Amino acid sequence: MKVNALLTMPIQRMLMILIGSISAGMAVVSLLDKSFRAGFDSLDTVWISLTIAISSWGMYGVQRHLPARHGLSKLLAVWYILLAAVFISLYMPAFIVQIWGIFLFYPILISLIASFKEYVYASGMFFLYNLVYTLFIPAFAKANGSVTISDIVLELLLALGSVLLGGIILIAAHQLKKKHEEQFFQQQKQQVLNTLQCFIPVGERKTQTSRKEISDMSSLIKALWRTYGGEASKEWEIELLSLLHFVSRVKLPDYMFEKEGKLSEFELEVVQEHCYMAKELCAGIPGFEEVEQVFLYHHEKVDGTGYPFRLSGEQIPVLSQMLGIVEVFIAITTPRSYRQVMSEQAAYEEIRKMSGSFFRPDIIEAFGKVIQ
Repeated sequence: MKVNALLTMPIQRMLMILIGSISAGMAVVSLLDKSFRAGFDSLDTVWISLTIAISSWGMYGVQRHLPARHGLSKLLAVWYILLAAVFISLYMPAFIVQIWGIFLFYPILISLIASFKEYVYASGMFFLYNLVYTLFIPAFAKANGSVTISDIVLELLLALGSVLLGGIILIAAHQLKKKHEEQFFQQQKQQVLNTLQCFIPVGERKTQTSRKEISDMSSLIKALWRTYGGEASKEWEIELLSLLHFVSRVKLPDYMFEKEGKLSEFELEVVQEHCYMAKELCAGIPGFEEVEQVFLYHHEKVDGTGYPFRLSGEQIPVLSQMLGIVEVFIAITTPRSYRQVMSEQAAYEEIRKMSGSFFRPDIIEAFGKVIQ
């Protein structure tokens, strides 16, 4: 078997190979022992070892025909190992006493492949079986000779400790996975930011405006989000939206930034295309879904006359409305060759006229507090 194939093999298949190989080895050793000295114990060990070996390799064959990440593949391994241990303990108690330490590894083994819910069920069954087997099954006492209270308590404590250790491993694996996911997300986010920042000079040239507009928009939206009472922090989302808004202009023809008259239907369609920039750039990247949605809807109006989908009222995300308000505010307070600059208060009064038609009144009211 190639090393690369082994390194990429699902853990549940590795466990089946391990159990099958160990059991086959034990069968060979027991058979040799039987050859040199007569005894039923050796013969019983051969049969039980062969049974476990054959069933383990059979389980491996079943798993090979299932997708690597299929939940059933892991579930089969979790319950097969438990049932194999139960079978050995009931069929040959003396043998389970010899390998009791290995049996205690069960919770640790399944913590490598089981989900939290599966682990709780399987480890709970493992501990319950230990309790019943130790207290009520005569074979346990017979295999151990005489059993004291302290022996029983020790066995149960070891079983409980194994369950808890498996739980710690499962939690540690989950924390490590979340850490890797966060690192991957940060890398993806930085790649998107780097890509957008490459277009800032192009945006400045086309619009004849400074990149300072990005930080101004970001600051206003952050202040508006806090004033409005936004529950969760949206720092990086707002910064990315502000950058996206500035850079999205590179999709528009140069002449449209100086045109004074009404846009034609074709030009309006071209303008609407910039709403899709976040979706085109961030599609399929985990964690960017809200940014895609907010930017896509930032030209929707509460009365349903906006674009691109003519959404209305509560269908429009709050952050989309905020981006739209700040976009209008910056547009009419920024110097243009074809119009006079409005003061901040005059600009806010213009935005107030759009209350209930373009923007939600409560968000406009919060924006008024930001301006003041």
